[in-house]
Amino acid sequence: MERPAALIRVLRALTTIAATAAICGLLAAPAGARWASPVEIAAPSSIDVLGPQIASSQAGAAAVSFNEVNLDAQATAAAFLALASPDGGFGVARALAPPVQEILALAFSGSTLELLTAKAARGQPCCGTVQVTRRAANGTFSRPQTLVAGVGGGTIGRLVALANGRMLAVIAGPERLWVAEAKGTRSFARARGLTPAGVAPVALAVAGTPGGGSTVVWTEGTGQSVISASGAPGAAPSRPRTVLTAAAGHEIDGLQLVPRPGGLTVGWTESWNDALGAYHSQAMAADLLGAAKPVRPRALSAPADIASELSLAGDVRGDQVAAWDVCSSEVCALHGSIRRAAGRWFGAASRLGRIDVGEGPQVTMGPARGSLVGWITGGRVVLAELGAGASRFGAPRPLSGSLAGDLGLAYGPSGEAVATWTQGTLNPDVFASLSR
Repeated sequence: MERPAALIRVLRALTTIAATAAICGLLAAPAGARWASPVEIAAPSSIDVLGPQIASSQAGAAAVSFNEVNLDAQATAAAFLALASPDGGFGVARALAPPVQEILALAFSGSTLELLTAKAARGQPCCGTVQVTRRAANGTFSRPQTLVAGVGGGTIGRLVALANGRMLAVIAGPERLWVAEAKGTRSFARARGLTPAGVAPVALAVAGTPGGGSTVVWTEGTGQSVISASGAPGAAPSRPRTVLTAAAGHEIDGLQLVPRPGGLTVGWTESWNDALGAYHSQAMAADLLGAAKPVRPRALSAPADIASELSLAGDVRGDQVAAWDVCSSEVCALHGSIRRAAGRWFGAASRLGRIDVGEGPQVTMGPARGSLVGWITGGRVVLAELGAGASRFGAPRPLSGSLAGDLGLAYGPSGEAVATWTQGTLNPDVFASLSR
């Protein structure tokens, strides 16, 4: 995520001593959490570091990926992968062999790490072809399987491990949206287009459903409507339908999708200008209950707030957590709300602290019904915990030094949590930390 110019100017004005202290590891871990000391998994880079992503397995294995891209020479892009070591720390990130230029997504299928990668013809910027390759527990990589060729430029992807052991791949290019599904570590079925040729998604979210089904939601064009496609266990999503449409002049962005008992909850930010030209933006959510039942959108944030960067987490038992920014005059605060029981809506939102402009929060929910929210304030990563049955988040605690950005945060299925972030502005490096 590109930082706003005003924030970059402030960060560049900081002293070299402060930056050096951060890189040398003068870090504090959150009280009450068993976080390992953050590890520098990639040395400072003179080019842009993009797309840090996290994957964890049922056995507690963890991986972090990111891409390095020179925006003035994008054909030289490279993809990197770092794995957690047996002692709980992370090893150094290593580049995937060419012609891979980007890792779009990663997920574990048992002990096998699956990577959704992208490449282009020699000398061309990413991404013309999207493939899946697998890394076995012994470190060997499989021969790549091509899912989509001729994607036609910048591409995003998702890999979702489903409850029945299958894996769903979602590929969004500038001209179309595709899905493909695989059973275990077998080859993926042929990718299916969910949109007509020439129709690309603007915002996108994916989630698995109980029993092994899956749902994809997206917006198109002006972003006024949310479209959904679902698949029963063993079948990839199909038959798109519009599930909600905003009022005329309103735009939907930042889609989120999480499970709940009997269905899914979709979250988004909705923005518009009123008759006097004043800008408004609200964090919204709605439960998706089935094709025959209407969707009832509800606001999460206050009408007067300028909300953005919504992050939503949930589980099939009904617990859900949401967090978002509220900004005014280049100053942003982090707000959060919780729903702790099935059948109830989100509780009243509370202010959790200051958050840096352009750095959205990250919310994740663990298998033991605990939650974490992470954000960046004053250039530092901070985390706040919400224990099982608790009604409020605990006090935020620092995890990183200064000059942090691009936070990623996720719980794994076995209860471990992983955080990753970049550190530095002109020459960022990448850090990761693991809590078990």
